[in-house]
Amino acid sequence: MAQLTITTIDSFNRFLEKVDRGQNGDGTSLWFRGVGSSLHTLSPSLHRNSQITDTASLFGFEQRLITRFQERSIPYLTHRIDEIWEWLFLMQHYGMPTRLLDWTENPFIALFFALSSAQKNSAGTYDNDAAVWILSPSKWNQTIFLHQSYNGSAFSPTDSSINTYKPGTEPKYINDNPVAILGIHNSPRIVAQRGSFCLFGKSLDPMERIFENGHFPNDALEKIIVPAAQIQDLLQKLIWMGISDSVIYPDLEGLAKETKRLLGFRV
Repeated sequence: MAQLTITTIDSFNRFLEKVDRGQNGDGTSLWFRGVGSSLHTLSPSLHRNSQITDTASLFGFEQRLITRFQERSIPYLTHRIDEIWEWLFLMQHYGMPTRLLDWTENPFIALFFALSSAQKNSAGTYDNDAAVWILSPSKWNQTIFLHQSYNGSAFSPTDSSINTYKPGTEPKYINDNPVAILGIHNSPRIVAQRGSFCLFGKSLDPMERIFENGHFPNDALEKIIVPAAQIQDLLQKLIWMGISDSVIYPDLEGLAKETKRLLGFRV
């Protein structure tokens, strides 16, 4: 079984040391996910409903969500959507629960997500550490598709290899474990955030548990802990570098968040 590597950083330079490997611009590059609490698991939003306890309830809820979104979204669409993958990414973009888990190819964006989403207490300090996860999509997928022909890169939604993850597929044919896939760039946000995704299958386990119970290389998944005491300082450094709300959210909402943060309001 794989052993999860957990590194606690105490400076921005230490973070750079951890993330500067493997960023070569091809399908073997690393992906990153920032979370405001190191206690959060790598689970998609659909899994966070307490009524989902097994495969039947998972895919039953998914189908109801998709059907309702398709029925009610028609007046707001700017173009016709026929492909189920485009529906799924559109739902994810607008905050509907899906089996998709967001990642980014940019480590600084992941760090910003982690630090900016960390919750302050009533005294204005942080109780919990933040975290940035590191994923090797190629090593993850190579393990998931160990006995199939596979070129080692992240899949696109058009790859036939991931048809067994498609919504509407009979559950008995859907794969168990998550697969790393590239997203459909259907919004300025996903472009700005260098968005990538893991698409979950039948298993309700978080990715870290699947990793530790599987035969993955140890560097397929890693975790960086940002101590609570370092969050504010590192967040300020990122903002000085130009990694800010309006860059990550290139719209009026991002501008509003950035202005509130700059003037000391809670975001």
